[in-house]
Amino acid sequence: MKKRLFLNLMPVAALSMLPTIAISCINTKQKDKDTQSNTQFEVQLAEYEKHYKLFNDTISKYKKELEEKYKNIQKRGNTKEQTKQLTAKKDAWVKEKTIELQALRKNVDDNYLKLRNLKDHKTRLVKLIHTNDEHGRLVFDNGKYNKYSGMQGHAEILGLNFTRDLLLSAGDLIQGQPLSDSDKGVTISEIAALMNYNAVAVGNHEFDYGLMHLFEIQKKTPNMPFLSANIVWNQKAVTDKVKDIDGKDAVADELVFKPYIIKELASGIKVGIMGITTPDTAWTSSPKNSVHVTFKDPVQEGTKYAKELRDKGVNIVIALTHLGVDRQNKEWDSRTFANNVEGVDLVLDGHSHTLVKAEKINNTILTQADSYTKYLSELDIYIDTETNKITKVNQQLRTMEETELLGGAVNNNKIIDEKITKLKAEFEKINGVKVFDNPIDFIHTTSHKVEEANKSSALGRQKQTNLGMFVADALGWSFISDKSTADGQKYNLDNTIAFVGGGSIRENLVKGPITRGNMFAVSPYGNRIAAVELKGDKLIEVVAHGAKKIFSGGFAQWSKNVKLDINFDPTDKIYKPVEESIKINDKAIDRNATYYLVTDDYILVGGDEYNMLNYAKITDGSVKLIFEGSDMLQELIKYGQHITKTDFKATENNPFGDAQIDFYNQEKLPKNVVVNHKAPAL
Repeated sequence: MKKRLFLNLMPVAALSMLPTIAISCINTKQKDKDTQSNTQFEVQLAEYEKHYKLFNDTISKYKKELEEKYKNIQKRGNTKEQTKQLTAKKDAWVKEKTIELQALRKNVDDNYLKLRNLKDHKTRLVKLIHTNDEHGRLVFDNGKYNKYSGMQGHAEILGLNFTRDLLLSAGDLIQGQPLSDSDKGVTISEIAALMNYNAVAVGNHEFDYGLMHLFEIQKKTPNMPFLSANIVWNQKAVTDKVKDIDGKDAVADELVFKPYIIKELASGIKVGIMGITTPDTAWTSSPKNSVHVTFKDPVQEGTKYAKELRDKGVNIVIALTHLGVDRQNKEWDSRTFANNVEGVDLVLDGHSHTLVKAEKINNTILTQADSYTKYLSELDIYIDTETNKITKVNQQLRTMEETELLGGAVNNNKIIDEKITKLKAEFEKINGVKVFDNPIDFIHTTSHKVEEANKSSALGRQKQTNLGMFVADALGWSFISDKSTADGQKYNLDNTIAFVGGGSIRENLVKGPITRGNMFAVSPYGNRIAAVELKGDKLIEVVAHGAKKIFSGGFAQWSKNVKLDINFDPTDKIYKPVEESIKINDKAIDRNATYYLVTDDYILVGGDEYNMLNYAKITDGSVKLIFEGSDMLQELIKYGQHITKTDFKATENNPFGDAQIDFYNQEKLPKNVVVNHKAPAL
């Protein structure tokens, strides 16, 4: 009986084992399949990395050779004809190398596409291209001082053998150069959209032409959203009945821009991309343009929207942060953001115009590609799909030379070239328009020899000029007009001074009708007005440096409320200000008092060795950025128009706008800055 029972149970036991055996077989097959898939991926990855390394090694080698060719042109191009011949040889060499490099790049591209099509494996590779702070750089420029690829140069190389999954910008796209500024960033935005930028962070200078203008740009580029997760409407927007991008009434605390997008890539990876905007936009752009919005804490909003993106099933989260590094206000520093935000895997930064090679902070990777299209950052991002973590990043920073070597200096993209050509034609028309009538001669760039020093230079590099004072006063006038309405601070001739480097003024301004082109010749660099807050002791240091830079482009041209005597010191063989002669509105500088110094953005990044004003690298708080304003050219024109009005009225509460143009007549101009080239008698 027991035996029969046992026998009867045997089939049951055998049956009960079958599902386990079947599942085990399935698991084994799945493991074999996964192993085979991963092995296939590893083989293809090795093949891709081999070709990518060969390409990078080769272009790096040719880049160094091209840099030497440029040095040779500068060294040996003593005449226009010599320069032309050397440049022609360089161009022929580049053309030859472009063919070789594009063949290598095609191998990279082909192998990347094969890799991307392998989807059943643990690791995925994402190729991401990013830029930041393009600031209106439209065209390729390999000049002596600029050296940037321009959006057009980048478009050329990205259009051939450059497959990528994402193309992103961390903001400050729409302003920064006279050509691009002439249509307030519309053309450069349209070009970025044609290049298939997936998203652009809202930078502080996206506010320069006002929110409504940015909304109009967004409508022209619907597939390239401007993102910000930390800008909301405030109560003033409600009171003033401001409209949002859809024409609806603004609602307090609601987002002004789209906070993020989700992109599902060809490899199956889902990526969440958010924008974060620096809260200092409230004063570093034109303050009146942000009175209707509030900038919320970057870390809090970054964490909030990262969680929302995770809940929607993304594999990784990317933050386009227009915050910057090495900031005095650490809570708005992108490294602080990376260290404290939760749920963000990769931070693509902007704002500080800094080259930050990919670095890991806490669990987040951070990088920034300098500015002005000097670099195109190419990131290979390795993602573990089981943990949804970035396991490895390979970064290549493509320079202007590499853009040229890949054919970026040749404009083959007809649609983009036509847009730029059209804008240039319109720009030339604008430059022919009269902006004001000038009754006096402004002389600055005429060469003059100082016999006592046995040196020759432009007048504006050796003495105070009426044009130098005009430009400095225009900066002060613009700053007070814009800034005081936003914060209610009392800016006056006792605490606000302005200056520019004499070398930044490139042409005289003679009497007669003045066109925009004439003014462009005076100020051709596309600099922006900017201002810092500093103490009197630091201001004295600035004055001393401006005196020391005599006979060079850094010699300071001061606003009308600054006086000083400069003497040659035979011992140190430099020019120095007599400290007791330095006066601000006829008052001695108080070393402990607060002053507001207005200049241009070139000076405030240490241009002409004004390193004591490079606020981004000064961590003790002694120099604090308080304002980034409009294009200098635009403000010089406005100031010229103001002081030449036939019905002139002094600008209310702005002492830099209280005198007509005849104030700058050379015969009447106050001799505020006196330079003594002979050593003082003992």
